[in-house]
Amino acid sequence: MSAEDFSDVFDADVTHVWWGTVEGTLGPDAAAVLSAAERDAARAMTAEAGRHYAGAHVAVRRILAAYLGTGPAELRLGRLRCPECGDATHGAPCVEWPQTELSYSLSRSGPHWLLGVTGGGRRIGVDLEQVLGFDTESVAPLVLSDRELAHLGRESESAARLAVFLRYWTRKEAVLKASGIGLVADAREVEVHGPPDGGPLIVRHSAAAGPDTWLVEDLAVGPGRYAAIAREAAAAGPLRLIEKPPPAAAEPAGPPPTDTNRSTPWPSATLSLSMT
Repeated sequence: MSAEDFSDVFDADVTHVWWGTVEGTLGPDAAAVLSAAERDAARAMTAEAGRHYAGAHVAVRRILAAYLGTGPAELRLGRLRCPECGDATHGAPCVEWPQTELSYSLSRSGPHWLLGVTGGGRRIGVDLEQVLGFDTESVAPLVLSDRELAHLGRESESAARLAVFLRYWTRKEAVLKASGIGLVADAREVEVHGPPDGGPLIVRHSAAAGPDTWLVEDLAVGPGRYAAIAREAAAAGPLRLIEKPPPAAAEPAGPPPTDTNRSTPWPSATLSLSMT
């Protein structure tokens, strides 16, 4: 497989994780790939937050479009229904068109974004947090289990306490997103106490439908950031962490393929994350 070939995501149990930072302003050509709903969401935010939101979603569309062989503006992205309540507003994200078995999960924190992609219709969840703006003392009792709180209480330094909290929080949110429920569930019931060095751990959490056992791993995504990924434990294979500018998808010559077992080279053209 060449350096620019990412088609292994269509192979059994392979997962890709992309991460990057939105810098500069978003030009009209880039903004044009967003859906009307995405543009409306960005406009409803502050200027800075809207720029970060839009830039991350442009990157996601370009990456997914390159996998699927279509233009990023042609993608139709939506959400699955929550397996607990049936509400689609907080269900897992999905590609509605073109037809595909790719699954993805997106997390954003300030200008930083994290995207997990896997094949076979398997469930996946990622979470990313910056080291800022957390009131650990008041939030921890609301989201950590008794055992996790006990571990947190053994840390006397504030920086160490924040690090422990963010490790737990990102792991929990990754599991809840993978299960398709999201943060409407009680995070205290998701026990993620595990190796302090970020080694993989098995987490048990079930929804009304779907897997109940998850492989959770911490991800190294740069200083001042914490991240984790949750995957179906029974189908968790190789994991590729990719830090590079997202590829610009080539415009398709015809209808996009629907065969997710295809093996085609990744487009060689790339777009800087400093989108102007």
